[in-house]
Amino acid sequence: MTNKFKRVFMSLAAVSLAAVTLSGCSNPEMSNAAPPESSKTSESTKKVEVNEAAAAALPQAVRDRGTLTVTMSQSSPPLHFMAEDGTTTIGVDPEIAVALGKTLGLETTVVSGPFDGIIPGIAAGKFDMAISQMSPSVERRKVLDFVDYYQSGSGIGVAPGNPQGLEIDNLCGKRVGVLKGSFQDLKRLPALSEACTSGGKEAIQAMTYPDMQAPNLALTAGRIDAVYIDGPTLGYAIKQGGQIELLGEKDLSPVSIGFKKDAGLETAIKLGMESLVESGAYKEILDKWGVGSGAITDFAFNKEQ
Repeated sequence: MTNKFKRVFMSLAAVSLAAVTLSGCSNPEMSNAAPPESSKTSESTKKVEVNEAAAAALPQAVRDRGTLTVTMSQSSPPLHFMAEDGTTTIGVDPEIAVALGKTLGLETTVVSGPFDGIIPGIAAGKFDMAISQMSPSVERRKVLDFVDYYQSGSGIGVAPGNPQGLEIDNLCGKRVGVLKGSFQDLKRLPALSEACTSGGKEAIQAMTYPDMQAPNLALTAGRIDAVYIDGPTLGYAIKQGGQIELLGEKDLSPVSIGFKKDAGLETAIKLGMESLVESGAYKEILDKWGVGSGAITDFAFNKEQ
């Protein structure tokens, strides 16, 4: 593990996470501590201008307020993670959040916390929306509305050299690390495990963690056999010197901006994202963080997955 990778992890690990078990997707509340904010405007967002059609599509109450609070998890580099200053959230998602806010004519605040605190936080009115690589599953669409903004697959990582000879579709009986409350935790890994048991093999042992860095480190320490997390995050960890080998990628699908059901934000978000494509800001942000292959052009509303 390189010193750079260690410093990124230490910045993430220094943040205190609150965990309160709730029903549904097991979503705890965000920490009551003062939230970190993405306050540094990047070069990618400086050129963004207000799109009048997108701004006009906002609900009147939001236009009158003039602000936008966007939440995301804290530890999924290069998508969203803490800078070394320990207070600034950086990465793809905070830059998209700030750019989207600018095109809507709103002052944007980015608040980061545990992934499984996102849904209850939006339901409680703490946040206007989430830009956190969230898959619009059937269960989540019962409480949130979604507009697609990116596409991402799941990466499966193993120890260098794959000493156990694992296969991407056969992890039966193995200890596999996932982010608690993620699509991999709630849907993808259970489906793989069911295929194992249906074929008379041992079930996969799901090991859940509060952030995506923790399973990577558990793998390097030999406490688990594989990780199953967002592909861009796994790729970034490998580039930063993490002692992990990419076994393969699965399940490429859209991820979405989530907001309270029937909040009426979908048209404004869709027009705003289209405006970012036209200005070039969308591509510039993705390319800056090395994830340009995930760009989309169809910012669909509540699309079936």
